[in-house]
Amino acid sequence: MDSLTQITLGAAVGEALLGPQLGNRALLLGAIGGTIPDLDVLYNFIDNDPFRQIKVHRAYSHALFTHFLFALPFAWLSVKWTKPPAISFRRWYWFWFLCFFTHALLDCCTTYGTRLFLPFTDYQVAFNNISVIDPLYTLPFLFLLGACVFYAKESKRRRKFFYASILVSSLYMMASFIVKYGIHRKFRQALDEKHIVCQNLDTTPTMFNIFLWAGIAENEDSLYIAEYSILKKNDRVEWVAFARNLSEIKDFACPELEVLEWFSDGHYLVQCLPGDTLGFYNAKWGRGRFDSVDPEKTFFFNTYFYAENGHIKNKLQDMTKIDMGDETARLFARIGFLGDK
Repeated sequence: MDSLTQITLGAAVGEALLGPQLGNRALLLGAIGGTIPDLDVLYNFIDNDPFRQIKVHRAYSHALFTHFLFALPFAWLSVKWTKPPAISFRRWYWFWFLCFFTHALLDCCTTYGTRLFLPFTDYQVAFNNISVIDPLYTLPFLFLLGACVFYAKESKRRRKFFYASILVSSLYMMASFIVKYGIHRKFRQALDEKHIVCQNLDTTPTMFNIFLWAGIAENEDSLYIAEYSILKKNDRVEWVAFARNLSEIKDFACPELEVLEWFSDGHYLVQCLPGDTLGFYNAKWGRGRFDSVDPEKTFFFNTYFYAENGHIKNKLQDMTKIDMGDETARLFARIGFLGDK
């Protein structure tokens, strides 16, 4: 999730475990603790290789095993920091552990993927039930929890705002799973009606909302994508097929391509382009545009591979050429907020 959401969740952990003792300092410490796992992005300043950055982000800093270990020194320092120790080592330990773990758990709810069980497996845990940025989840959570700042730590009203923030955020998260379940069944039924045989089907929310969902399915030959909005219940699910062209990959084999194949969770296609170039299109987030079947226009975060002096080189899609205002308007129209566009 975005940093603001993680800060809010960490602050909620602080209020839950330390609020009655530390008041607003608990919110601040929780906000800091909820941010620490994402400090792995500092690696980007050391190494500008985007493929190694993919392997580092949401890896060991987000792993459950790491959280169990790292909570120990943080708890020890916290006990040393508070003299006399008004809060036990055990409570400090659970505070830091839950700050780290709830951060990773929330990230698991997104589509990006979180390697929660390193070093035992490189599997990416992704529940795909909420967008990496969802204001409808974050803002009520933030405002209700933020109201706690204006009340003393012993105040009953402070606890009421805290409980309200947890209730509202939890209900929204539960709703995302319920909506996902219903829409996943709808996508599966639409595949069966079209007699499309696929090896895998994933359902993921589009950016900023849990109203419009993308269905992504594939087999060896084709990748299928469809969208469905719960605000447009009369719309039929229309699957769009893209040729995967997997046989073209062998001529461009390289470690960077392997990283993208792993990171995409199998939801990708490739296309031969002019100049002996291979376009790699990661479809795990669904379509960026809903009015095109051209992979170049349909998908974002594309990568291009080409041979140079006997080596396979790569370049990333130029994101500055994408009109994000126009794409956002298309998204809202497809959801049903702005009518059809």
